[in-house]
Amino acid sequence: MKKNQIIILAVVIVLIIAGIIGWVLVQKSKIYPKEEKIEEVFSLQAIVSSVDAENNFLMVKPLNQETELKVIISETTKIFKIEFPFDLENPPKGTQLTPIQTEVEFSDFKSGDDVFIKTTENIAGKTEFDNVDFIHILP
Repeated sequence: MKKNQIIILAVVIVLIIAGIIGWVLVQKSKIYPKEEKIEEVFSLQAIVSSVDAENNFLMVKPLNQETELKVIISETTKIFKIEFPFDLENPPKGTQLTPIQTEVEFSDFKSGDDVFIKTTENIAGKTEFDNVDFIHILP
């Protein structure tokens, strides 16, 4: 084979391979179209900014966010305090890390508490919400 024929053959092979790859990518985008992101949020971790015991609500600041949220607590909301049975810095030998969960009252909240909140409704984009299933006061 002449040098020109080898170059032409190599170019044709590269174009065929590029065409196949392009066709596969187009077909893949038809099979798996880009989905619209529908943000749903049913839980969050936050720091308690203030507690209003008279009106049963907390003001919390979610982690990595600047805005505060108003969390309305109902009679059905369960509140638990999570504690560790030993110092995490100096655990006893041969023990397992099993947190202790104790049910507490609304009055046990204080400003600065780190909390995990689980709701039964989508709270994405809201600044105030109720329907709180449970709250964990974290260690």
